[in-house]
Amino acid sequence: MEEIKVALFGVGGYAANYPYTIGVHPEANVKLVAAVDPFNKNCDMCPVYDTAEELFANHQPDLVCVATPIHLHVEQVVEAFRHGCHVAMEKPIAGDMDGVRKILAARDEAGKMLSVGFNMCADPAIRAARADAQAGLFGKPVSFKTIVLWPRGHAYYTRGGGWAGKKYAKNGAPLFDSVLSNATAHYLMNMLFFLGEPLETLDCRTYRANPIETYDTAIVKGKTASGVDAFIAVSHAGDPDKKQNPYFIYEYENATLVGGDVGKEEAYLVAHFKDGTVKEYGREGQRHMGPFWSMIGALRGTDEIACTGEQGMLHVDAIEKMRGIEPDSTPFPAAWLAEKNEYTWVPGLAEALWDCFDKAELPDWDLTADKLGEG
Repeated sequence: MEEIKVALFGVGGYAANYPYTIGVHPEANVKLVAAVDPFNKNCDMCPVYDTAEELFANHQPDLVCVATPIHLHVEQVVEAFRHGCHVAMEKPIAGDMDGVRKILAARDEAGKMLSVGFNMCADPAIRAARADAQAGLFGKPVSFKTIVLWPRGHAYYTRGGGWAGKKYAKNGAPLFDSVLSNATAHYLMNMLFFLGEPLETLDCRTYRANPIETYDTAIVKGKTASGVDAFIAVSHAGDPDKKQNPYFIYEYENATLVGGDVGKEEAYLVAHFKDGTVKEYGREGQRHMGPFWSMIGALRGTDEIACTGEQGMLHVDAIEKMRGIEPDSTPFPAAWLAEKNEYTWVPGLAEALWDCFDKAELPDWDLTADKLGEG
């Protein structure tokens, strides 16, 4: 088995998973040969350069992994393609559709592969269920809905170089970092991954409890060109004690696919058929760094890319359509906000979002009321 030489853009934060996963799988014959990070040199597996120019002057990797903040994706991915490398990048592809188009054009010009790091697309349980869906086992899709309530404190928005929750980076590059483009992006993407088509029409409500430029709470209702309804409600601003891990219900003609459970930590994927039979796909999240290893398999011809550029583009397309509807999010009224253990949160928000999820409807909250749920 021929060795695959890998370079890494970004060393700190999530990027640290790459040296770890390569290190614990020596049998895969994958070698980390170099990295680029002007701020973090904490990698004992390879030299860490300040710039991509230095890296490419000294190495010719087969694969470049881009695990840097969103506003750096376009420049770094295009540079890797120009140097004849395949690319495995973290999600989202870019901050806007223009950036996505630049990356896909560079990929096509280079004739190389691109993988986007949406973890669920590489998850064995998800892939097995999606294969059954594509084979027609569940019948035609009818309606999909998802809820994720992941409280995030003040430290979440001050991490890194101060880009969290911003619309644009200091260099002017589009960021549009939000609850739906970052932490819960996987669950919007998972719906689109199963649907295999964009949300042709959508409406949304976006809110913020934290002092950010984008939004920490979003409710989206859309429809695909083939008529499938899609709904998602996500928030970082609910009660810190009322967390809900990703929970989704995908309705098909002949079955209902359910991922996760109410109030449960572990997530199992189960199809409930209308004839009373059940098919269990197992626990989600059992493959560490799945998109990376799928890309390694694709380079060797033993696997396929878990999430292609075209598939990952569906996510950016939906986020950009949301911005067209609500260029600016609505701040929750100051009187609604509460502070708890370095969290800014909205009492009653978790319950209100569950109500939206149950009905698959956008909220109609009275922002002039004294608190959420009144008026």
